[in-house]
This record gives sequence, structure tokens and C-alpha cells, in this order.
Amino acid sequence: MPILTVIAKRLKDRLKSFSPTFLGWVGLKLLTKEQTEDLMRPYQISFSSKVPISLAGVVDVADSQKVLFPPKVIETDPDFVWDYVNTDNKATLLRSGNVNIGNSFLDTDFGNQALLADLLTPDRRPVTKHPVVIAPWSHYWSGYFDYLLFVAGKLARMKTVLTPTLFAEAIVTYPLLHSSFEAELLSLLGINADRLVDSRTQAIQFDRCLLANNSSWFYPSVADVMALKSIVESQMPPAETAPTKRIYISRKGRRQVVNEEALTGMLRQYGFDIIEDRPRSIVEQIELYRSASFIIGPHGASFANILWCQPGTLLLELFAPNYRPEYFRYLTHVLKLRHAAYCLGPIAESHYTFVDADIEVSVAEIERGIAQLLTA
Repeated sequence: MPILTVIAKRLKDRLKSFSPTFLGWVGLKLLTKEQTEDLMRPYQISFSSKVPISLAGVVDVADSQKVLFPPKVIETDPDFVWDYVNTDNKATLLRSGNVNIGNSFLDTDFGNQALLADLLTPDRRPVTKHPVVIAPWSHYWSGYFDYLLFVAGKLARMKTVLTPTLFAEAIVTYPLLHSSFEAELLSLLGINADRLVDSRTQAIQFDRCLLANNSSWFYPSVADVMALKSIVESQMPPAETAPTKRIYISRKGRRQVVNEEALTGMLRQYGFDIIEDRPRSIVEQIELYRSASFIIGPHGASFANILWCQPGTLLLELFAPNYRPEYFRYLTHVLKLRHAAYCLGPIAESHYTFVDADIEVSVAEIERGIAQLLTA
């Protein structure tokens, strides 16, 4: 590795370790969520208050004494939409999609550390001008789950709040993924390629910047979830029949079921279709999930597509003993679906360091659980 690259990497790592102090020395400020909301209050055009939600407990389908998710009450954070008027040209958009207003860097999503790489690298992007921009994301990372619920969801919120004319004339800029699902979702939201600008390659000067927030990784905004579902499904033909299919969602990457062949052999006897893990269009995924009455599979990002399910559909997640995130427990509640879970053997504390752990199941235990669920 070239010596200059090594030095730059070490400088970036060091800056991250004491970034708030260092940036303060040079007159820059990383805002917290609360400071961001305070700064943007004069530009607030939409606000929804905190919402308390009671989540039911979830026990193992094979052992009612094994509590995989205890009952709990959570409170979703407030949602905002802001229309920042850049009359004094204080605001700029960084390559990460982050917004800087007078050397104060907003925290609109999940922290503002991404801008550190921007500050350490010369900005040689060509500058273009546009009166109105939408800046919906401030990170360089985003997978399917994140994009669907935090980027497309936020854009759906903004589409419902802004006038059709304002939404239609705005340029949308952030670090684009250049993926097929990104292009499809944006098109379904009414945002075509000619309105997209990759913030990594172009700098836009603007008169107005439309912004909104994301607050919780585990509990995405209820309003965003429902707005996205409504907008996308309005572009689709209505479902012809009530959901009847039983499907098993396989995985090729991490968190595979190690004895999947035995499991799928049993599931076929109960009328389950085995859905292989391969790329599918958004339309294909919508059609697959909204036709399903019973979905089973190892916990994974594909289950973000329960967004398209019809009320009453049952999701049975298979977990490793030490990795049991509750994303889909929450979403099934929001979407009025049914949720069940299974984990072989004793459970341990759930921790993200085990995100890659494969899953082993007892086929006999799952069969007993499915039989009970089908008669419930």
C-alpha cells in the first residue's frame, strides 16, 4: 500500500477517535439529533409526535416456555420535514449527502461520521445549480432493508407532505447505489433518473433544501411505512385474490439454514413453495409477498418485503441462538400481520457480532410448530 495512502488512512482513523474535539478546534460542529432539530425548527413544515406502541411477547413455536421476545412498550421518535431556505448561502451538500449549515453538520439519519472522510479529501466535484433539492440520505452505506425503510420511506413521507409541484421540480441527491431496486423504487415514487444526482460526483448549489429525519433503526416511522406501502401499491394492479400461498425464503449468503434440505423436504409436504435466493425486481417481490398467507425462512433482509403482505399473513422467522433482532416483530405489528419465531436449543443474549451465524433447526420441532400455527 502506498505510504501516502497509509498515512491518510491513519489520519482518518485518528480523526474519528476524537472528531468532536478536533472539529471544535477548527470551528466545525457535529450536531446531535436534538441540536439538529433546534437549528431546523424555523424551517419545519411537518411534525408528528412520539407514538407509544405495545409489542406482544413472542415465544418459540416449539417451546412455549422459551421467550424469544418479551412483551415491551416502545415509543417511536418524532418525524420531521424541513424546508431550508438558503438565502445567505450558508448551506452546502457534502459528498456523503450530509448538509452543512454555517459549519454545523446536521444529524438527519444515524449519525454524521460519514462526513469525516469528506473533510479529509479535497472536493473536486463539478458544481451545478438547481433551485430546489431533496437530500434524503447522509451515509455511504445502504442495503435493501435500509434503503426500503429509511430512504424510500423518507421520500414517501416527503411526497405526502410537499405539494406535487414542489416534489416534482426538486432534484434528489445523495450517494446513489446505482442498483436496480433503487431505480425501481424511485420510479414507483415518481422520481426518474433525470432528477437524480450522485452527491459523490456532483456538488449542487441550491436555494432550498428539503430534508427529513430518520430516528430509529429498529422501529422505523409507522407513517413512513404506511405511506411507502400506499404510494407503491397504488402503482400496481390490485391483488386479484386473498393470499393463499405458503412460501419458504431460502438464503445463499450468511445466516443459511445448515440442514435446509431436510427442512424444505418437510415443508413441501405442507404445501410450501421453496423460493430460491436470486435477484428479483421490486414488482416480482411485491407479487410474491402479497400472494403469501404463510412465510417462513431464516431472518434476513428479504423479509423487508412483508411491507407488501396483506393483513393476517403469518411470518415465521428462524433464528440463531445469539442473533435475534426484532425488526420484523415490529413491522408485523405495524402492518397487522402475524409473527412467530423459532430457535434451536437454549438462547443467548442477542448481539450484532453474530450477524453472520448460520442456523440449525430441528425439523421435527418446526413441523410441530407449523401444525399448531395452521390450526390456530
